Amino acid sequence: MREAGNRLWTNRRWLPTALPLFYLVVLFGGASLKTDYSHISQYISELNAMGSAWSWQIGYFGFLPLGLLGFVLLLAVAPSTGLTGVSRVGCWLLVAEPVVYVASAIFPCDIGCPVEGSLSQNIHNVVSAITLPITTLGLVLLFFNKGIAPVRRLGWLTLAGVFITLYSLALVPDFAEWRGLLQRLAEGILYGCLWLVSWQLLSAQNDLTAENG
Repeated sequence: MREAGNRLWTNRRWLPTALPLFYLVVLFGGASLKTDYSHISQYISELNAMGSAWSWQIGYFGFLPLGLLGFVLLLAVAPSTGLTGVSRVGCWLLVAEPVVYVASAIFPCDIGCPVEGSLSQNIHNVVSAITLPITTLGLVLLFFNKGIAPVRRLGWLTLAGVFITLYSLALVPDFAEWRGLLQRLAEGILYGCLWLVSWQLLSAQNDLTAENG
């Protein structure tokens, strides 16, 4: 049993596959349990809004394990990056994304996810207000990784700009009818890029382990 667990951890390429698949299951599986839920106009966190159908189940069996899986992936990938200095700090700042999902499970929003509401809603809002710039800063700091090509370094800045722009637009009242789509685009682009980098790093690490094994 222990040997099987060690092999599972050594060959960690399953993590970048498991996380996006579970992410899609939570989003679309959770939405299928709701009546009249809209991926276009409603935030992801509204899936477990207090008082709505299946709220705690989606929170504790969806958002919570999704966040924990994100923590595990970061722990698996970070040592393979070879980052130093501020770029290493930037990598670890991406922990803000798993924190968001864990916090959403523990502190669900009210129905409609208002700017002000219950204590849970207010804590939910504070966590979001803190983690959004932290994620963006993490992406910006990855630009300072001098071990990659300049075009890839610029890619991190571009990703930071796209992420914060789309997410900020989702928060603008005039775009309320599109806020769900804008949030999903922001997360989809971010997580897609991080998935690609994670897969490449863990594949390289696995190949190196196999050669030395």
